[in-house]
Amino acid sequence: MSEVGTLKKGLDIFSLLLNRPNMTIPEMMEALGFNKSTMYRLVSTLEQNGFIVRNPSNRYTVSPQLVLALVQNTMHTNYEMNWLSVPAMQKLSEETNETIYAGILHHKQMVTTQVVNGQYSTRTHSEVGNKKPLHANAIGKCILAYQEDSVQKSILHELSLEAYTDRTITELDELEADLALSKERGYAVDDEEREPGVRCIAAPIFRKGKIMAAIALSGPSVRISQEKDEKHAALVKQCAEQISQAITLYE
Repeated sequence: MSEVGTLKKGLDIFSLLLNRPNMTIPEMMEALGFNKSTMYRLVSTLEQNGFIVRNPSNRYTVSPQLVLALVQNTMHTNYEMNWLSVPAMQKLSEETNETIYAGILHHKQMVTTQVVNGQYSTRTHSEVGNKKPLHANAIGKCILAYQEDSVQKSILHELSLEAYTDRTITELDELEADLALSKERGYAVDDEEREPGVRCIAAPIFRKGKIMAAIALSGPSVRISQEKDEKHAALVKQCAEQISQAITLYE
């Protein structure tokens, strides 16, 4: 087999696992039509070089570290986004008196990158650099919802889906349904899934057509109630669109 032919077959395996993670070698052989010796040799090479990983059940997936590195490169936020987001975030906070914050995906967690604190004495608190689980956070779910299917699957495969409250989504199929709904309506909701009594609504920030971050409104559930979701979501989406437009104009 030529070097080009070998490379192509290796890329075929990588592409297959990117779209259909958690496969065994026999399953990959059947899908691609490779013989046993070729498949074992290429899989071993990909695994040794950190492109794919094997779990205890001898099933393979694309390396989560590689996927996250690619996502972070695509989504990499910068100083421009941070200061361009402040006017729209400040306006939204003044309209609602609630805490507004922005965040990105980093190492399977949501990391806060900007905060405008609310004016109520009882309000949610967040600081730049705070980390939260993706599946129990509106910004995290919003960012996941807008990933390409293959990237989303790879990330979801690595999440522990730990329960933080009795409302936390801990089943993969339920989380996938929630992400699909979030993308369909244009915003994600944290319905007391991370902290009892706290709700959050997040909308995506785009850069060159790809999600780079998300913006969220957060507050006590008595004020950020489900009955007001559409009203609050419209304000958050408008804020996110203003930031996306500001980034586009800046560039």
